[in-house]
Amino acid sequence: MTLEQIHAGSEIEIHLGIPEIGDDGLPHRVSKSFQIRIPKGAEDGQRLRLAGKGGTSRGGGAKGDLYVVLAVQPHPIYRVTGRDLYLDLPLAPWEAVLGASVEVPTLAGAVEMNIPAGTAAGRKLRLARRGLPGADGKVGDLYAIVQIEVPMAPSARERELYEELRKASSSEVRARLNAAGKHGGSS
Repeated sequence: MTLEQIHAGSEIEIHLGIPEIGDDGLPHRVSKSFQIRIPKGAEDGQRLRLAGKGGTSRGGGAKGDLYVVLAVQPHPIYRVTGRDLYLDLPLAPWEAVLGASVEVPTLAGAVEMNIPAGTAAGRKLRLARRGLPGADGKVGDLYAIVQIEVPMAPSARERELYEELRKASSSEVRARLNAAGKHGGSS
């Protein structure tokens, strides 16, 4: 099942080979299709019981029950931890420095997220109640993990602006490393 199916609840068709006893008394598999309802908030490993949909028993007894074990498919952008979802959120350097409003995809549709000025790579930003629902009605959160994307092929104008920034900057981004190196020394 997909995260989208868990989020909304869904009905899907499955195709299975069900064991049955033939007229000759020997077991064989019969291909059958079933519509199953994935409840909103279903969990990985959850078992669904389909009463009377299993195979026939020897001697013409009643059909057994069929149990379907749900498995969550990997998602292209979300990672799941319990009810919480995580995604990597790429930001341009200027968005991280200056702040921005960016569109973030959620299972219920895209939402605007405000990025505070001075946001560092690796920062975890939370969108409350945008994760997966639980059977108890509680909803997890969505966490956007900031990734700073550096332009791979800056234009001549962009390079010029970055050079101006380098000259104008008073930022000492490696000050802690330099201070630690002076005190660490070799023995």
